[in-house]
Amino acid sequence: MATTESSSEADSIDVEEDSPNSRTVRALTEVMTVLDSIGRARNADDLFLVNSGSGSEYLVDTRTGSCECKWKQYNPGKECKHQKRVAFATGERPIPQWVDDDALDDQFGLHVDGEPRKAVADGGVMQVRFDDGSVTSPAEDPLAVNSEDEPRTKRAKQEDIDVSFLAKPGRYEVHSASDSRYEVDVLEETCSCPDVAERCKHRRRVEIEIEAKRVPRPDGKLPDD
Repeated sequence: MATTESSSEADSIDVEEDSPNSRTVRALTEVMTVLDSIGRARNADDLFLVNSGSGSEYLVDTRTGSCECKWKQYNPGKECKHQKRVAFATGERPIPQWVDDDALDDQFGLHVDGEPRKAVADGGVMQVRFDDGSVTSPAEDPLAVNSEDEPRTKRAKQEDIDVSFLAKPGRYEVHSASDSRYEVDVLEETCSCPDVAERCKHRRRVEIEIEAKRVPRPDGKLPDD
């Protein structure tokens, strides 16, 4: 479960989130992708790129409270939907209780290091996974994100990735959300993807699936054999 906070602390984050407002609704339901550590946001903890459903890209600076969109330029003292989306996607601000989970955009938190959270009735917050919109517990769901997870582990858990056994010993095919296919060898500790990290998100996802007994073991036997 995610951490909890008192209702007074939650209110101090953003009072208007206690009830719907048009920019908040758009921030939660419109198709947007929030990206960090890429392009103009690379190596800058306070910068995020927001790609809208129309194909436009805006740079959001959480430190200065700025956004490149035209609405923000005309309303410098207010928060635009892109700023709100960043706050929700990174877990900086809990998703309000009144939000219908089915209406949320599926892209929440997939490409940032934060963990989206949702406010609950007692004033606390809980971690949320957005592949099915459900609140999850790491003890119950191997794909639930833990606060101590590394960024690649978070992506391995959150992204739409399919793992299938390819050949023994220990070879698996990974079908990514971008429709790319990579081969992971758990014994050789390799992946055919271009990521130069020691353990890419594809290797991590395969390891998670094996540990959770969702795919055959490296020797090709089914988990219950």
